[in-house]
Amino acid sequence: MDESLTMLAMTGATTIMSAMATSAWAAARAGTIRLFRRSEPEDQRALEARLDREAALVRQEPDPDSARRDLVGGWRLQLVALLREHPEAEAEIEALVASVNAQLPSEGKTSWIQNVSAKDHGMAFGAQGGSITVHHTPAVPQPMPARDGNSD
Repeated sequence: MDESLTMLAMTGATTIMSAMATSAWAAARAGTIRLFRRSEPEDQRALEARLDREAALVRQEPDPDSARRDLVGGWRLQLVALLREHPEAEAEIEALVASVNAQLPSEGKTSWIQNVSAKDHGMAFGAQGGSITVHHTPAVPQPMPARDGNSD
């Protein structure tokens, strides 16, 4: 599968899960059900039940953001499978992402910018969202000064 479609599936899953237990959930739920309308009626009912069950779990969880992150992987797989079987669903997923993002509360739209610099052989560590990324640039060796042979 094309990497851009895989990324779209991840974006879709993240957006749908971000909407759980927010004012944007009704639109995200309805849009997700529309995406999977190509499936059998029994699958549709199972999908609706899954969405409702997982939304209830997120609402009950003391850390809803953690619960949402835990659910993203399964939904990414579902969206990848949908895109493999129905590539025409790409535009629908993009529209759902745009629609839900427009409705998400501002705390669901947090973006972080971080600039970390290390100088003079120092090390810098930056962390965002619980992840730590360490970048190490080895010091560039300085050439030794030339000796002219005189020992003054």
